[in-house]
Amino acid sequence: MNEREYKNFSVRIDDGGIVRISLNVAGRPLNILNQPVMAELKQIVNDLEDSAEAKIAVIGSSKESGFLAGADVNAIVEIDSSNYAMQLLEEGQLLFQRIEDLTIPTVAEIHGPCLGGGLELTLACDYRIARNDGSTKIGLPEISLGVIPGWGGTQRLPKLVGLTNALGMILQGKQIGALDALQLGLIDQAIEPERWEEDVDAFIKKVLTRGSIASPHKRRGLAQRLLDDNPFGRKLILRATRKKIASKSKNYPALESAVKAIAQGFRRGADGYAREREEFIKLLPTMTCRNLLGLFFARETARNLKTWSTDQLDSKRDAPIQKVAVVGAGVMGAGIAQLAALLGFDVVVKEINADAVDVGRKRIESMINRLAKRKGWSNEKRRQFIDSINVTCDEAALADSDLVVEAIVERLDVKQALFKGLGSLVKPTTILATNTSSLSVDAMAEATSRHGNFGGLHFFNPVHRMELVEVVRGKCTADETVARLVSFVRALGKTPIVTSDSPGFLVNRVLFPYLGEAVLMVREGFDIAKIDNELRRFGMPMGPLELLDQVGIDVAQHVALSLSSVLHGLDPVPETLSEMVGKGQLGKKRGVGFYHYSKGKKGKPLSTAVAATLPANPGDFLDDGLTSIQRRLVYPMLMESIRCLEEQVVDQPWAIDLAMVLGTGFAPHRGGPLHVVDQIGVDLLFSNAERLSEIHGPRFSSPGKLIQMAGADSKFFDSNPTIKKEDNVVSH
Repeated sequence: MNEREYKNFSVRIDDGGIVRISLNVAGRPLNILNQPVMAELKQIVNDLEDSAEAKIAVIGSSKESGFLAGADVNAIVEIDSSNYAMQLLEEGQLLFQRIEDLTIPTVAEIHGPCLGGGLELTLACDYRIARNDGSTKIGLPEISLGVIPGWGGTQRLPKLVGLTNALGMILQGKQIGALDALQLGLIDQAIEPERWEEDVDAFIKKVLTRGSIASPHKRRGLAQRLLDDNPFGRKLILRATRKKIASKSKNYPALESAVKAIAQGFRRGADGYAREREEFIKLLPTMTCRNLLGLFFARETARNLKTWSTDQLDSKRDAPIQKVAVVGAGVMGAGIAQLAALLGFDVVVKEINADAVDVGRKRIESMINRLAKRKGWSNEKRRQFIDSINVTCDEAALADSDLVVEAIVERLDVKQALFKGLGSLVKPTTILATNTSSLSVDAMAEATSRHGNFGGLHFFNPVHRMELVEVVRGKCTADETVARLVSFVRALGKTPIVTSDSPGFLVNRVLFPYLGEAVLMVREGFDIAKIDNELRRFGMPMGPLELLDQVGIDVAQHVALSLSSVLHGLDPVPETLSEMVGKGQLGKKRGVGFYHYSKGKKGKPLSTAVAATLPANPGDFLDDGLTSIQRRLVYPMLMESIRCLEEQVVDQPWAIDLAMVLGTGFAPHRGGPLHVVDQIGVDLLFSNAERLSEIHGPRFSSPGKLIQMAGADSKFFDSNPTIKKEDNVVSH
């Protein structure tokens, strides 16, 4: 092969004809596919096609962060015409086809992320091997951006792993580890980290010696293989899939586009790659794609330390958080402890006495057992992980912690007493943080002598699933403390949003007017199931009343009382929730709330008709695209989002939208509450809010910022709702 100098690749060939192609994109923390990288890859393929010495090509990465995190998302945003989009897609598809057509065998070495365009590149190779550790993530997540794979993913993946498995990966944007990929037949070998170099070399030699290696056994049952591997079976699978996604396709058109492209690939004489290109281009201008792209960039911005703190951490001054103490081994405390231990932190859990220690240890052990079963851990690994978390009632175990997270009962006096004692127990540099969902961080800080080292870390339940963490900055919280807490949240794989210390912080503050209005509607005699169904149609993952059941009626009652100083017109709500608590109707955990539950499954709603006739639904609202029920429930969230911005609970609109999507599942395709305000229009929103206020009272009154914006016909976001950054890739 010709010796060439590359900016992003190193290419070398040994005496045995093994060509090692190693990607290391200059100036990027993760490898991505952009135009310079693709141009260099094209030249490498040219050389491979012309080489007489090359016997095998091995494509890998010299970045420890991983193989290939996907295509540069900025490139998607910058596409300004369908012709340009077609050019980019055709060039990528053609290049990967040339890799597939090489006369020598090709092997992809995967470690870390192998996502989007990165996986599409490996699918064009003959073989794929992957490092079996927690960092390896393989998938096609394009659906999360409102598009579909565009460089052959919809065509090659179904042929490799079967139609059913491919549909699951593509339509859900699912990311899997090495063992799951091996089971599907997506990779040919999963290699343990300690044997990585040795076994990679052995695999390459095996391919060279044998000429080819049979694909690994694909563990699909006989019935599944029969369906996947014949036209009639595939027709049944595609029909069932279309039926399953029908209710979501209107809001997420990429689902139907993906099915169309995949189906075309199985039609005799049809060009599935052309259909993939056509569907991708059709999706680019949709509002769903624009909004999902905006959320992607917002998420990347939230994970950037510079977004939240001018105090950049100094390695000599600011020791990284290594030992984490959690006070309280309830559901939240146990969840935080398990997650921190899983991510490599030294963890101690403090409980009040020996009996509470036993209960807490059993809770943590149960959570770890479920995790181990899900991940296929050995008994030895499971036991080592359980033993790594020290659960104790000895307060001396907290003394050398870098961070103490309080997760005890939601009573201010109890928390203040705890922190008063902790202040003299731990190191001067230790950060004290509360996991409260609504109580005042400043009031707790006052109980200590370390106001600058005090803040809030509001995790959401369940901790291992919910991505958002609200980092609460008190009046005296130091920038250094905010920076260290944000860094800790990022290290846990979570997304931080920094808020001021305001009742309910951000998410609960915005969410509760919506939940409270739903309770008022039930009091008026509205049908529970109809309320929830209308909000699912809007795009919420579940309706407000089912959500209250999930959270717990007793928890909701507490939040309602703590927000009384900032939320007005919802006075009957705590009363209704208190009545339900008094009757034992605590929601799903007790088998009855607004719905009945049997073995955890939702059943019929409670009979709650208390009004002989329902309130009239006046028809003189301006058209905002919402039904009357949706309008009455969504508008309170929109108004409270504007108030939170007005009061600088956070100071950026994108932060509110991202927090509500990550923290509550607020319809992602709509972009978040303030994007909905822009889509409705401030003038129309103001007019409808005034009408709601006339009917239902002053709780629907417009905040001052909305009145001001309506007069100027303003928007919260530019027409292109993205925040451009340098390192955005299709990797999440």
